[in-house]
Amino acid sequence: MKVLFNCNNTVFQVPGGGEILLLKTKEYLEKAGIKVKLFDQWHDKMIDYDIMHNFGKTDNSYDFIKLSKMYNLPVVLTPIYNWPALSYGLNEHFLTPQKIKNIGYTLLKKHFPMVSKSKKIMMMTDLITPDSMIEGRLLCKDFGFPIRKIHPVPCGVDERFYKAKPDEFIDKYKLQDFVLFVGKIEPRKNILSLIRIMNKIKVPLVIIGSKTQDNLTYYENCVKIAKKNIYFLGNMDHGSSMLESAYAAAKVLVMPSWYETPSLVGLEAGLAGANIVITRRGSTMDYYNKYALYVNPRSNLDIEMKIRKALDKDKNKDLSLHIKKNFLWSRVIERLIIGYKKVI
Repeated sequence: MKVLFNCNNTVFQVPGGGEILLLKTKEYLEKAGIKVKLFDQWHDKMIDYDIMHNFGKTDNSYDFIKLSKMYNLPVVLTPIYNWPALSYGLNEHFLTPQKIKNIGYTLLKKHFPMVSKSKKIMMMTDLITPDSMIEGRLLCKDFGFPIRKIHPVPCGVDERFYKAKPDEFIDKYKLQDFVLFVGKIEPRKNILSLIRIMNKIKVPLVIIGSKTQDNLTYYENCVKIAKKNIYFLGNMDHGSSMLESAYAAAKVLVMPSWYETPSLVGLEAGLAGANIVITRRGSTMDYYNKYALYVNPRSNLDIEMKIRKALDKDKNKDLSLHIKKNFLWSRVIERLIIGYKKVI
């Protein structure tokens, strides 16, 4: 089986969870004996492949998917859906001009669905692989395609995080049993609220992640209000041993986002043994089950209470073993291959 991967043509300029998902899917498909090629528009021909797998449903994928169907090439779509803003609520930090534009686009899709390229992409696609059935049902509702197209494939995690040790991080930064955040510093992650809360709790908060060009003012506001117990360490490469060690050294990973689907860093930190405090919005409950503390991102009081509770709780292996049993990449990729075989 030969599979051609495609995605938004600017996607790797500011890498995040979606890019990790694409590359790890490729890596583990290849380990399973399937040939995977990242699409090169200058050299690759669609007719040489058995399946086209598109990551994301942005408008600039439309022509590529349409051409794939003209060649009768089965199309699989991993939607990486940005859940509509109106479905998870707003706070004063989230309502930016870009987000207002997104709300308008969401309303346009709802009331004039036939002008939406996203809808046309999904109607052309043979199989859609959301990260959970929750996301699958939301997609069906928002874009009006049949549920039979849905084939959920969970997000996966590398087993290496299960073996992570705290020593490297502790030796370099002299920090241990801290609260950790990993991700892009942007409004959706609700980091301003987290910093305000941690300023009160006074336990070290370690922030690993990069600022984005679209949210420089938000990043500057985060730095401005942060007290001395807040540490901005910048970005760490996903493959680095230091990131593994940070997960193992942390007492709690906190993701108080407006939504997560389902938070790859939550899976990584949970596998490494950290206690998890995470938003209840999105597909998180499908993954972390009873082993995480869930927060309402609109309530700083709720977030604070859950962080304090997680700090008081001993670390244990319950969540780690749950993730190891259900969400290692070696298991997840089997589910995707079943989907591939459906469309060939």
